[in-house]
Amino acid sequence: MASPSSKVPPTGYPEFAVRRETISRFFDPPLPRSTFHDLVNKGKIVPLKDLRGFYRLNDSLRRLGLREVPRLPQDPPKRTTEDILRLAFTLLEPVIFPAPPWLLTVEGLDLRDIDQAKFLATAHRDELADLGSAEEKLAYFSGVLAAQMMLEEDTKSGGDSGT
Repeated sequence: MASPSSKVPPTGYPEFAVRRETISRFFDPPLPRSTFHDLVNKGKIVPLKDLRGFYRLNDSLRRLGLREVPRLPQDPPKRTTEDILRLAFTLLEPVIFPAPPWLLTVEGLDLRDIDQAKFLATAHRDELADLGSAEEKLAYFSGVLAAQMMLEEDTKSGGDSGT
């Protein structure tokens, strides 16, 4: 038997990473936690790889036989480069670099931000792996944040510093 996702072609709407509560609100009454996890186990609700507690909204809606949405009921706030860097390092070493506070309260993420965080995590993975202690890793991260801040300031001022 074919899966529901093969019967309904994607609309071309962007994909969103959302928490359980957001998907549950598409139902009246909202889905109980146990029903939600049953749907995850059946493949109707699609978890996001690499980011625990988030799910693919439009892919899940399509598999559930519901209409996809062109945007979230409330658009996620634009993340700064620092936010995305912090997320990238959380993906690499969650014990040393815990999830940033905004990630614990946000209901949805733009997948472009997640893709950028994965790209940055890949770029820093080898350097971080070569460092032995947590202190060295924290110092490296501090240097990455400082370098990013300097780049942003240079860009804002027109890029004339140091030349």
